[in-house]
Amino acid sequence: MIDSEWLVQVTRIRSTPAGVDQYGEPIPGQLERTVLPPALFAPASSAEPLAPGRAPVISTASLYWRGQHPDVQAGDQVEVDGITWEVEGRPSTWPKGLVAELRASTGRGMA
Repeated sequence: MIDSEWLVQVTRIRSTPAGVDQYGEPIPGQLERTVLPPALFAPASSAEPLAPGRAPVISTASLYWRGQHPDVQAGDQVEVDGITWEVEGRPSTWPKGLVAELRASTGRGMA
């Protein structure tokens, strides 16, 4: 059992479709924010730019929902502790829950 003190609030950010362009590709619409069940947040790695001011810091993490399968898709964003993360690839569905791999690009500090 996961200690509830370890769980964090998660908000999904998804673009609603606003139609299709002349090539049949979806046109992004407004961003829709949806509160998801709390999840276990596990930071993974962080890489700093080789030259200062040249590239953002890239961080990765995972979100685990035990016994739950919230609606999270590739291309979604999630907000955890004030940081917006991109969902990397399709989340993995397991019999006992769901895991989503995350990636964030920020300036020098994750604040």
